[in-house]
Amino acid sequence: MLTVVVYDITDNTSRNHFIKKLQYYGLKRLQKSVFIGYLELSERLDLAEEMNKFLSNDTDSIVIFPLCESCRGSILLEGDASIPKNDLTYRFL
Repeated sequence: MLTVVVYDITDNTSRNHFIKKLQYYGLKRLQKSVFIGYLELSERLDLAEEMNKFLSNDTDSIVIFPLCESCRGSILLEGDASIPKNDLTYRFL
């Protein structure tokens, strides 16, 4: 399912580790603190279980938005942004 992850993490080290985790899951940067891509339910749940360890203080936040296929068609884009296609992505450690 198309998934958008939005974050506000103040600590540079924690933020960089979180970015690497999002990239590991195959998500692509849409904007500075916004990543997008396709995740299975199990992947979203795995990511959700790990979110807390990346939060460095009480003002940090991470939000995961799963979007259904019919919602994908309602997304409005302007400028240099694009929604990735649902293709097979391989992850390497």
